[in-house]
Amino acid sequence: MSCRRRHIHNFSGITRINDGHRHGFSGRTGIDTLFTRRGRHRHRYNVRTARVDRHRHRLINITGLNINISGGRHIHRSGLRLSTRNDGHRHRYRFVTGRNIPV
Repeated sequence: MSCRRRHIHNFSGITRINDGHRHGFSGRTGIDTLFTRRGRHRHRYNVRTARVDRHRHRLINITGLNINISGGRHIHRSGLRLSTRNDGHRHRYRFVTGRNIPV
């Protein structure tokens, strides 16, 4: 499957511990829209973490470039990122997406 076909990716993970707790998260990327001149691409994402200690955080950013895997599929890494500041703190997180899903 070519990465030129419109698609999304599922992802999930757990933030790093800060302020004595961590948050789980899961979601889907947006449809691929951020293409480079060499045909590689990225996805935007915007999800909320699970509620812990009476608060949540938002994870808003852009994935890394596509990484080809077997069968014409690909994944993306998020890199080490920071959540929004809520309840006086932020959490670091990272994830790897699942394979591309046509839309």
